[in-house]
Amino acid sequence: MKHHGDVSRNHDTRNNAPKVIILGAGFAGIRAARSLAHTSAKVTLIDRNNYHLFQPLLYQIAMAGLSPAQIAIPIRSVLRGISNVEVLLGDVTGVDLSQRQW
Repeated sequence: MKHHGDVSRNHDTRNNAPKVIILGAGFAGIRAARSLAHTSAKVTLIDRNNYHLFQPLLYQIAMAGLSPAQIAIPIRSVLRGISNVEVLLGDVTGVDLSQRQW
């Protein structure tokens, strides 16, 4: 699935809120989205997977100590209750800075 977004304006014209695009729901992406929670920013988090993988415990899976479901958490459940964050499933293949599109 390819998703083309337009961020041709820095702010949402309805309420003058800044738009923030976060690419990837790893540790940094989740932290960024949480830090912008309940601000005026309109946040869009995009990841190719619908889950956040807690990678430090991957070795436990290899040793059969944990099941994959124990270290993979749905992104939407991690960000539940944060109304200004939208989660999209997709691959961003490029960013056009001059046209302000992804």
